[in-house]
Amino acid sequence: MYPIRLNIMSTALSALLLAGNASAAPKTQVDEATAKLAASATPMKATALQKLYVDRTWKWKDGGGFFSADQRQFTAWSRKGAAWSYGEGRWYVTDGGKLCLQALWSSKMERGGAVTCFLHREKDGVIYQKPSLGGSWYVFRHDPVQKGDEALKLVKGDRVSKEVFRLKGMRR
Repeated sequence: MYPIRLNIMSTALSALLLAGNASAAPKTQVDEATAKLAASATPMKATALQKLYVDRTWKWKDGGGFFSADQRQFTAWSRKGAAWSYGEGRWYVTDGGKLCLQALWSSKMERGGAVTCFLHREKDGVIYQKPSLGGSWYVFRHDPVQKGDEALKLVKGDRVSKEVFRLKGMRR
């Protein structure tokens, strides 16, 4: 029975993380033109992705995730109503334009591992992003940057560790 509970918990925590990111995505329906532009763009290199994310916090509607330069540690938290979780693990990037967050997510009573990845493509300074499993392409960052770009939610510094520390105390 325990493996089933762990699997359910892992799925639930993955959904919570993705819900935070999905709600952070632009609200407008992604049209075919954006998908075509993304398809014609080039996958971003690992060095460009690292530069985009390293030592920044990605602020989500219900939490956020910090991409540390120190051994590429990833720390995050998310909350929906009374339900909360925090994640600790690693992040990595590939030359195929993929950013992945591999973390052990913990809530008050459960723990489960999850890997969440995003694809990135770039053309003429415009960055397109989408979840690697499902989802649609959207403009992550325009050139020049526009108000409402998701990339503006990548802010310098660690804005999550204090809340993760607090949530860890609630788990004990």
